[in-house]
Amino acid sequence: MLRIHPATHADLEALRDVGCTTYREHFTHIWSPAGLQAFLDRDFSPASLNQSLESSDSQTWLLASDESERPVGLAKINWSAPAPVTGEVGAELRKIYFLKSAAGRGYGKRLVQYICEQAVERGDSLLWLTVLKSNPDARRFYQAFGFQVMGEIPFKTDLAEIGMDVMGFDLKRLGQ
Repeated sequence: MLRIHPATHADLEALRDVGCTTYREHFTHIWSPAGLQAFLDRDFSPASLNQSLESSDSQTWLLASDESERPVGLAKINWSAPAPVTGEVGAELRKIYFLKSAAGRGYGKRLVQYICEQAVERGDSLLWLTVLKSNPDARRFYQAFGFQVMGEIPFKTDLAEIGMDVMGFDLKRLGQ
């Protein structure tokens, strides 16, 4: 069973630990060691997380824990964000990361469902995200959930130009 709750300042260390660990597990190969550390320092530093947690009107961090209450994943949602390419305003699933040890248990699907429910409650009609073009497994996961490619945007690390697909899910479909 997955327990999902909005993260607070009390969860800062858990967010930082899960964020850094999962990002290293999944994306080390696209960065140099210095580039990876700079990214993690920017996105998961205590100061950055504190500032982000204080912006609870415009964004939400979620922490996901397994049945033993061990944090295994996280998500960050930016509310009322314009999607690249179309400009349509919706909820942006900015980050969703799970520990590799938590893979294959349906946790990702459950967390996306939870986020969809939250977005509908807030009155959003679109959930959108960006996914690395070099990550076909993630693209397949989102497509199986019902996301569709809306376009693409550039993305590069200090090692390579990778690109990202912008994908959207029509939340109005949930009410049908």
